Amino acid sequence: MKSLLVEAGGDALWQQVRARAGAPENYSPLVPYDDAITYNLVGAASHVLQQPAETLLHQFGVYWVERIATVHYPEMMNASGTTFALFLRNLDHMHERMRVSFPDYRPPSFRVVELDESTMQVDYYSSRAGLIPFVEGLFQGVAGHFRRSLTITHVADDAHGLPCRRMKLQHRPLTP
Repeated sequence: MKSLLVEAGGDALWQQVRARAGAPENYSPLVPYDDAITYNLVGAASHVLQQPAETLLHQFGVYWVERIATVHYPEMMNASGTTFALFLRNLDHMHERMRVSFPDYRPPSFRVVELDESTMQVDYYSSRAGLIPFVEGLFQGVAGHFRRSLTITHVADDAHGLPCRRMKLQHRPLTP
């Protein structure tokens, strides 16, 4: 989030959001942080930028894939799949590999079913509330990484009776 805010509005924007959130100045990529820090930063950024938290979470998800994961964790990205569909099917494996470094990590889980060559049904399970827009942004970023356009449709929670959020993802190659 710090990098996104600095890129968007410079260090002054980051300092304003950080101060409002009561967040630390710097972060280490190898240290787990309490979820409250993330929620506080998003809330503060929402207030300062006068944008809905959902919009910022979505932007952060896209940004995380495009500017953080592909630059700082290319091995993880490459090991998780060579196509959009394969990458999504391997999300749980990727998160399990992360647990080696962070034993207390509570990863989300994804059940992916390919309905046809361009449509997948994804069930998203998480103990963390309110991160659907972030996950959608991550999916958009991953789709872009694999040169796919993506449309996400939500399936009503009561329609499937599962303790998760169900989404239908339709992806197509990007046109040049």
